[in-house]
Amino acid sequence: MLFISFFSYSVICSQTSIKGKNIFKHIEYLSSDALQGRWPGTKEDSLAGQYIKTAFSKSGVKPLLAQYDQPFEVIVRLDAPPAGNFIHAGNSENFLLNKQYGIFPFSGSAALEAPVLFANDNAAAFDALQHIKSSWVVLWRNKSAAPAADSLSDYALSVKAMRRGAVGVILISPDSVDSNDVLVRLRPRKDEPVRIPVIQVTRMAWQQMQPGLFTQAIAGDKNYYLSSAPLSVSVNIEPKKVVAKNIVGIIKGNDPQLQNEYIILGAHYDHLGHGGYGTGSLQPDTTAVHNGADDNASGTAALLEIAKALQRNHTHLKRSVIVVAFAAEEEGLLGSQYFAAHLPVPQSAIKVMLNMDMVGRMNAGNQLYMGGAGTFPGGVDFMKETGKGLALDLVVHAGGVGGSDHVSFYRKGISCIGLHTGGHPQYHTPADDAQLINVEGVEKVARYIYRAVYGLSVREGEWGFVKQE
Repeated sequence: MLFISFFSYSVICSQTSIKGKNIFKHIEYLSSDALQGRWPGTKEDSLAGQYIKTAFSKSGVKPLLAQYDQPFEVIVRLDAPPAGNFIHAGNSENFLLNKQYGIFPFSGSAALEAPVLFANDNAAAFDALQHIKSSWVVLWRNKSAAPAADSLSDYALSVKAMRRGAVGVILISPDSVDSNDVLVRLRPRKDEPVRIPVIQVTRMAWQQMQPGLFTQAIAGDKNYYLSSAPLSVSVNIEPKKVVAKNIVGIIKGNDPQLQNEYIILGAHYDHLGHGGYGTGSLQPDTTAVHNGADDNASGTAALLEIAKALQRNHTHLKRSVIVVAFAAEEEGLLGSQYFAAHLPVPQSAIKVMLNMDMVGRMNAGNQLYMGGAGTFPGGVDFMKETGKGLALDLVVHAGGVGGSDHVSFYRKGISCIGLHTGGHPQYHTPADDAQLINVEGVEKVARYIYRAVYGLSVREGEWGFVKQE
């Protein structure tokens, strides 16, 4: 079957009704200073959500649920108030949080004073913990092995130390692991908190601590050393909970049977607020509005115009299309995780999910990148064929699922594709502003994704989840 055969005249007309200037109007508002960076749970985040709901309603896109909102409670921030967090090593001055040491998100909160157990490697430290209890233990990070199930991740190391009797864990990054010695960010994670404090200190800070802890140089044939002076540490983590809202609409298909099958099209609408430590800003020392024009006002704006075009052409759709603006993506895919854990339709009825994250900065080569096209049979060829005649250079990967909201669906065994136009120096900085958007480029992207969604709604042939490496 030739590719052009499933595109009618009305479908092409609906595609060309998607205008870059209309997408840009959405981007301008969503990334304006008035919305203060769209931090989840804020008044400005609610304004962004209301804007999306109004746009859906005007386009005729109906709520999938009783209302557009899918609310959920999330911890969007872990605060560490200065008054409750400090390190004292002997007579040394207080060490600076986020400069000389950091707190792991899974750390327990406690104030304690205890000696420090130090060894040249982790194996020797764990052996020593069999004999020495109620001490801090210094362990070396191995971030390259963190995803593996081999007890080498920060979390697994900390849990093992706690079970061996340590009262606190100090993790240090060897130069071979992180030459820049970047400190961990205090951001919410799914890990269950451990019962003891877990901190990271820089290599320089560790060198500065040692004279106040050890009365003689760390040298000789011993496998481990126990400080003669205690380390005094207070860790106090205060989780901040808010109600965030996914916004969910539906465009019903017109086939009596296939309308009960679904294509999902999504984009997240939150961003980093005013930045700062723990938000994901790449300029954490700068407190300023992070407008997030490309990330991800661009994807949200494209979602609104594609949804409008699909609704205009809904009589030609066979499968139904669920459109979702996800909340709290920047905090760890929280909105899409909640949606995927509370699916409003049977999972077996979802054929594929497409996600748009940063689609507004197309380069001079007109490249559109996508990962996960191989998660359903024939997906790579389909996504390539769909772009014919659109003057796009499609970079299509079968795997490479990536790290945005579509990953929440992949983890559930749902086929998914993530689409983006590539990174840039303004990513996660206050400089990601609307004037840098490639208006012609985002129009091309939106038209392509519209065509892909339509094609998937009428697609015949084999479906099913294909796991990718």
